[in-house]
Amino acid sequence: MGNASGKRETDNLYNSEELRMLESAYKNASGGALEKLTQDRLVETWSQTIERSLAESTAQYLFTPTKPGQQCVNLQLKKFGEPYYIMERGTIDQKMQMLLGSMERSGNDTFNSKQLEQYIYSVIKSYVHLESTAKNSGIKEWHDMGFNTTERSAATFAKGLMRNLGKELEHTMPNDALERWLHVTPQFLQIWRDVFSQLYCRHGGSKRNIIKEMEIPILPALCDAPQNSHYRPIIELPHVLYINAQLPREHRHKWRFLFSSKINGESFSTMLGKVLDKGPTLFFIEDEDQYIFGGYASETWSVKPQFGGDDSSLLYTLSPAMRCFSATTYNNHYQYLNLNQQTMPNGLGMGGQFDFWGLWIDCSFGDGQSVESCTTYRDYVQLSKRKQFKIRNMEVWAVGDLPVKEEDEEGEGQKRSVLDGNLEDRAMLEIAGKKMHSDGLREPSMDD
Repeated sequence: MGNASGKRETDNLYNSEELRMLESAYKNASGGALEKLTQDRLVETWSQTIERSLAESTAQYLFTPTKPGQQCVNLQLKKFGEPYYIMERGTIDQKMQMLLGSMERSGNDTFNSKQLEQYIYSVIKSYVHLESTAKNSGIKEWHDMGFNTTERSAATFAKGLMRNLGKELEHTMPNDALERWLHVTPQFLQIWRDVFSQLYCRHGGSKRNIIKEMEIPILPALCDAPQNSHYRPIIELPHVLYINAQLPREHRHKWRFLFSSKINGESFSTMLGKVLDKGPTLFFIEDEDQYIFGGYASETWSVKPQFGGDDSSLLYTLSPAMRCFSATTYNNHYQYLNLNQQTMPNGLGMGGQFDFWGLWIDCSFGDGQSVESCTTYRDYVQLSKRKQFKIRNMEVWAVGDLPVKEEDEEGEGQKRSVLDGNLEDRAMLEIAGKKMHSDGLREPSMDD
């Protein structure tokens, strides 16, 4: 009878498809028996799908009595569906209360920051596992390319998400700090929601798209993957997730592989030929100290003596710590690429100023620089272990769709020259201080 009343109370909270899914998930967890869903049974069932620590902490929230003196032995349907409801329709306050109830409390108005870190870690690991076992998930392409999730990268990701709590993390923190953190960390909210949506749908026998899919993807599609058996990525899957959420929304759906020093060689001209005119790009550098860092260039690259880009540009570190530095707008020194100049730097730079770069890749390729202070980016810290670093490995990825050139937009009557495809040769000649004299021998337009 108790569960029947619980069912009536849920009728107005969900649509018919959701209600069928929740009832099925409840029966699945309870073994088909009404009003017999115990805490141990729920943990054992959910641990088949998500991290056991996340199943235990969520069960703790669900089975904790709302009033002193009460005892919750068997879970009713309405309470069982509460995490799903909170993730899909709940307020920030409801999400905060669920999060607090999933952690062991040291007081009514405080929480343990280390327990929050462990909870975030379990959500990240659960997300990766769910995606890895989901049908038609794009994670398979990333796994096939060698993008793994180690304990270290998942833990570093969790620490990176917690940076929004403040610069000085204390062991015990006030609840209002957690509320503020939820407001300014939408990436965690999105992953958290996806985990519980998949959890209930899996156990309820429903398709994953019972809820409208996220308009902004958590994991981008991998495009133009290198067809080389020797390719080993510099970064791991948590790094991809972390950086993708920092990008402008219109570029989060797709990453396009452009260059790897491991398979394309340690050549600035080759790298240049791969990145010119390809749209916004991500750079990932591993130095000889095994620090991993890079930058997001918001504009397509072109050789010129001026700075370009805009304030959506970023610098970031990924290992040993995940940090992201957004623009201060103090200056517009976002991206710079120049060659064959006697009085100006020759290479690729992001942030800072000449000879004092936030990130610099010299045209000799192997050498780079990251200084102690950079006013272009907020809360910046030196990216590499040493100010002058040696590049061990480097990768470049374009994000979003391939940009359409102006001449392509003008109509099919505009004929592209074969010379336009020689970007690597053009880059080599630029470095050598020469021009392609055949530029003046382009085919005449059909309209001439």
